[in-house]
Amino acid sequence: MNVMLSLQVLSNAVVVGVVVFVHIWVGEAVPPLRLLLFDIVYGGFALWWALSVAWLRLEGKIVEDTAEGWYAHSNQVFWFGNISTVAAFALVMPYVTEPVRLLVAMVSLAPVAVGSIGTVVTPRVGPRNIWAFLAPTPIPLSINVFFALAGDALAVPVIVFVTAFTAGLMLLREVIQGWVDEAWAAKRAAESARDARTRFLASASHDLGQPLQAAGLFFDQVVQSPEGPARDKAIRNVRWSLESTANLLNQILNHLRLESGGVEARSETVALGALIAGIAEMQEPASRLANLQISAVQTGLIARCDRILTERALNNLVSNVIRHAKAHRLLIGARRRQGQARIWVIDDGVGVPASDLPRLFEDHVQGSNHGEEIRGGFGLGLASTRRLAELMGGQAGHDPRWRQGSAFWIELPLA
Repeated sequence: MNVMLSLQVLSNAVVVGVVVFVHIWVGEAVPPLRLLLFDIVYGGFALWWALSVAWLRLEGKIVEDTAEGWYAHSNQVFWFGNISTVAAFALVMPYVTEPVRLLVAMVSLAPVAVGSIGTVVTPRVGPRNIWAFLAPTPIPLSINVFFALAGDALAVPVIVFVTAFTAGLMLLREVIQGWVDEAWAAKRAAESARDARTRFLASASHDLGQPLQAAGLFFDQVVQSPEGPARDKAIRNVRWSLESTANLLNQILNHLRLESGGVEARSETVALGALIAGIAEMQEPASRLANLQISAVQTGLIARCDRILTERALNNLVSNVIRHAKAHRLLIGARRRQGQARIWVIDDGVGVPASDLPRLFEDHVQGSNHGEEIRGGFGLGLASTRRLAELMGGQAGHDPRWRQGSAFWIELPLA
């Protein structure tokens, strides 16, 4: 028998015990008709509870024997129990002595505690509705109303205690709910990181294997080729393959340094016009091979950032365009925006599919590239760009309003 089922059986036995207690200790003082109504109300609740649990189990309605699996049924139990307890309290309590009323009032707070903790909900079930939120309140309200009308000597202390006890339980519930939400978010983040690393390892084995395999083939050509243009071309191809492998390894190392906190941003004044022009010049050979024209827009903006980290972040964006966008034109420029310098990288390529937008800047995520195979990389460029921008007190993003390609940006503090 699992924990949830055991808890329900035990709780149901307590309800039956309450019926027996009333008959033994106060049965003689209560009019027979009221005692019969009490048995019908409270005993009926216990019977419904037991039958509903048995039916749900036999019919296989409970997919998971967990708090989540029983959550909807538990809310029904709380409310039927609340109504039954309030009715039973009203039927019996006027005929018992004040000490017994105090004892029953204190015992009646037990289901309030169960209702408070039992209505903590995980994000997988969904948000807590108003009925679940109010589940702990009917019994304390009925106790307070009864003692206020009865005028017992200890009515005021009882009302104060019951109110404070219930409020404390509901506050505790919100604290536990916060812990549950944080644990759920951490679990989801861990699962996402695990899936991302799985994709990363698959991509690494593929992408690192390509240039290394090519280097081996080109090296064979070097050995077998006679002196002359064919041999020179094979040597260049070997060099290109090894450089590609080194670039991929550098991507991994740079990203790991960012993740470990091993990179520190140095704050300095950087003329963005000169920096953008330098990026365009640096990427010109690769863009020429991709039949891409880079345009650097002149700007007089000066940002407060780390020059090397900014160059690395912008190079990530430009390299993505060169390798994946199939664009003909690329524009790099900067504009002032709400006290910040926003550096734009805009192309006229295939753009970013809407399905990729929610996870665009996550680690180890590669875009779908419109159904075509991704041409190398580990899905680290955009994630590294975001981390680098945040490290310098800025941010990075994508503007979905641009429909004729893609528009990425890095925002940095102005000097």
